[in-house]
Amino acid sequence: MSQPEARRRRRSREPRREEPRSPQQLVEDTVGEIVLRLPPDDPALLVRASAVNKTWRRAVAEPSFPASYRAFHKKPPVLGIFRTDAILIPTTSFCPAAAGYRDCQVLDCRHGRVLLENLDCGDIDVWNPITGDQYTLPEAPEDISLVCNGAVLCAAADDDCDHLACHTGPFLVALSGEWSGLTSIDLDYIAPDHFTTTCITVDVVPAALMENALYFIGDFGNEILKYEFDPEEPSLTAIDPPPGVETCCDGVVVMPEADGRLGFAYVEAHRLHMWSMQAGPDGNPQWEKRRVIPLELLLPPIRRASPYLTGFVHAINCIVVTTEDEVYTIELKSYKTRKICNKDMSYSGFLFTAFCIPDFAFVPPPPPGPPPPPPPAANED
Repeated sequence: MSQPEARRRRRSREPRREEPRSPQQLVEDTVGEIVLRLPPDDPALLVRASAVNKTWRRAVAEPSFPASYRAFHKKPPVLGIFRTDAILIPTTSFCPAAAGYRDCQVLDCRHGRVLLENLDCGDIDVWNPITGDQYTLPEAPEDISLVCNGAVLCAAADDDCDHLACHTGPFLVALSGEWSGLTSIDLDYIAPDHFTTTCITVDVVPAALMENALYFIGDFGNEILKYEFDPEEPSLTAIDPPPGVETCCDGVVVMPEADGRLGFAYVEAHRLHMWSMQAGPDGNPQWEKRRVIPLELLLPPIRRASPYLTGFVHAINCIVVTTEDEVYTIELKSYKTRKICNKDMSYSGFLFTAFCIPDFAFVPPPPPGPPPPPPPAANED
């Protein structure tokens, strides 16, 4: 082998050196990393970032940016809390798309959608506060005379969807009515045999979603109603709550636990009681108390009435606790407490969690002249 040929072969085996990036490319990479770290609980920051200059606008208007932004932050932020009368108590700069909802009652808030009952005409609506889209469901059978509670959820299974950006896709609705059963309703078609006639009433507390079942709380926490929404064979099962819950008057919630078991929590005498459903000695499921936590360890000093447990938010794994003056979330893994807002609602509220990423095709480009100051420092993580 000649020496020139040997040198060519050695050079071909050596790793190629990357071309040095230009200063402009380095700036664009840095800006891309900065906007990726902007807190998602303040959507206005993305709009402000797009107004800095063309480089910043390109970074947030990139078609791949929304997916990268959601993947980086993983959990959708809390954008506000809906009162039961459909009024949003803002906790961020988010402003929902306009909708003419007056004299409505919120039944559920999940996967970027809000389920509403019109108290004037009885219509059931599904509203997307991000896009403003709204759907009125087909009428239910006449034997459902009074809707007591309901749930709205993404139609895809958990294994097929991370529920971070499915608010524009297909959805399912389950309704509970007094003197009637639970039903699964398809937006385009209602199967008559999905309706049953069981005498039940439930509290207006967000239902818990676990695998292919919804769990509703019966009146005063005296019963848990499990609805399995199998399209071919839906079923309704009553589950007894943990012992002693019938004496509780400060709110109860059911929720899925990290290990796939059903959890149950209630507040009594300023203490948070946590239960889990386990397999008993005979193989049958039974309740087991996990822990009791004095709420004074988690919340600021409470002056008079005991806190009230008003819901569970699956997307952020938090329970919602209402005091006389404020609303808090308690993260169930770390027990970290966060104040959501001052109390401005009756009985219960529904936290709205979603990623709100503007469509920059409709956001005016930055004006010529000196750029506005960049957004505040982003999160380190």
